[in-house]
Amino acid sequence: MKVEVENQEALADEKIRIRIFDLLPYSQLRVSLKMELPWCSGEEFSSYAVFIAGESGEIDLDTAIPIEGTYKTADSMGLIYSLEQNKSEGKNIGEHISVENPILMNLLFETSAETKKVQLKRHFKTDDILMKPIHGDFTGQLFYKKDSGNKTILMLGGSDGHMESLFLMAAPLASRGFNVLTVSYFNSEGLPEKLEEVPLEYFEKIFNWLETSKITDTKDIYIHGTSKGGELALLLASRYKQIKKVVAVEPHTYCFQALDGLTNGKNVSSWSYQGKSIPFIQVDNDIFFEDRKKDLVKGIPFGFTSTYRKSIEKAKNRGEARIKVENSQADILLICGEKDNIWNSHEACREIINHLENCDYSHYYEIMPFENMGHPLPIPYIIPLNFTLNIPMDGGVFTSGGTLEGNAQGQYESFQRTIEFLQQNS
Repeated sequence: MKVEVENQEALADEKIRIRIFDLLPYSQLRVSLKMELPWCSGEEFSSYAVFIAGESGEIDLDTAIPIEGTYKTADSMGLIYSLEQNKSEGKNIGEHISVENPILMNLLFETSAETKKVQLKRHFKTDDILMKPIHGDFTGQLFYKKDSGNKTILMLGGSDGHMESLFLMAAPLASRGFNVLTVSYFNSEGLPEKLEEVPLEYFEKIFNWLETSKITDTKDIYIHGTSKGGELALLLASRYKQIKKVVAVEPHTYCFQALDGLTNGKNVSSWSYQGKSIPFIQVDNDIFFEDRKKDLVKGIPFGFTSTYRKSIEKAKNRGEARIKVENSQADILLICGEKDNIWNSHEACREIINHLENCDYSHYYEIMPFENMGHPLPIPYIIPLNFTLNIPMDGGVFTSGGTLEGNAQGQYESFQRTIEFLQQNS
């Protein structure tokens, strides 16, 4: 048996290709993969697939459909995106995230006659990436190269508030030649503990730092925001002309009520300016509890999308709460899953596009919808999708939406387009 693996050592978001030669015609091959995330030893993930060789004794995982396994399509990445947790010491993989060490993935190829082992090394960053913690007017982490130039991305996460999870995207983007600044915007020193009335003035301090720092030295700012961070990215772009590019992943059209964990908190906006709540749509938790109860009775997964959709329908102040994205001076890339079950971001992105079309928006804009994608992390092949797609909760199953294959496709294609979009000159 001969095994060839393209990109055996590569960045974590890059595809591999696996081909096996010199097998007996029509023989059976089992390929399995095991992985631990480098910052969380003891939490083990595994996947497998079984194939039948053709008459030539060859198998190409990009063209061969498994007869059995954790995924169902012809795709060398299937072993990675279908990883399932098979061993746990009770650690939280979302804590103590680090991009210093690569992910090591161990492949095992087995026939009735022989076995072969191959190790994949998946890096988060190239060796020339520098990381600079920022403390003072704001809390952040800057990823950059000495000769990066002045294309600088401000990266905003979602409602989990964990800046470290952004490192998983920032490091690969910086490896493509950008300066990438990740920041906290709540639950950090000098900021609201919850995602409530986060002051936009905080970002003015960040913009000023980016303009005056010897490393970044730029007046043109790019923003990448995910989920609530996408809402925030569009809001900032609608108010600050120095923002020249926006990638909004799973965003919304409106400003919404403050969040306290998964559900709404105080009856104030998520955002504020000059000490006042920015107009917002109130989120009705009663809708969520009622719809969740119905889903539990039906035995189907539940989520938050219907809550947001119905809350918007009830709202009398939609015009006031809508983010006036047409006031932006930025090129805009919107990424969304049609099966998003955190909130109705696909409908929101379509509405944003309609407003831009109706006002003859003079800058570039684009929407990337994915039919079977839900609300995944916007970078592929790192956090196992099975770990976040369906989560046991409250006697049922909470789902972020979409299929395994649909989320994997959406993650990869949208991240590739994100890199291209940010690299293009305005």
